[in-house]
Amino acid sequence: MAERVRRLCHIFSLPMPLESRNRMVSFRLSAEEYEQIRELCFNNGVRSVSEMARVAISALLHQQPPRAAESSLDARVADLEARLHRLTNEFKGVHQFVQQHREKWTANE
Repeated sequence: MAERVRRLCHIFSLPMPLESRNRMVSFRLSAEEYEQIRELCFNNGVRSVSEMARVAISALLHQQPPRAAESSLDARVADLEARLHRLTNEFKGVHQFVQQHREKWTANE
């Protein structure tokens, strides 16, 4: 069993577990999902669905925090583009104002 755990930890780039396991988690799967996980276990030499689920969840716990989803990132980029466009228009308005009044300001000096 230790060899299987070592292999799974290697596959998912996880540290070896040091604590005993004394808590249980339960969840339901469709028949298709269960068969896919059993096949995954068989292909990776994992003894049970429970062992595979434990290692997969552990992998999720040890990964980097999730980044913004692409759609969220797309929305943020679109918002930044809109803000940049508004700032550009504001700058153009200020530039035109300065150009129109430059002669008055320089004549008063």
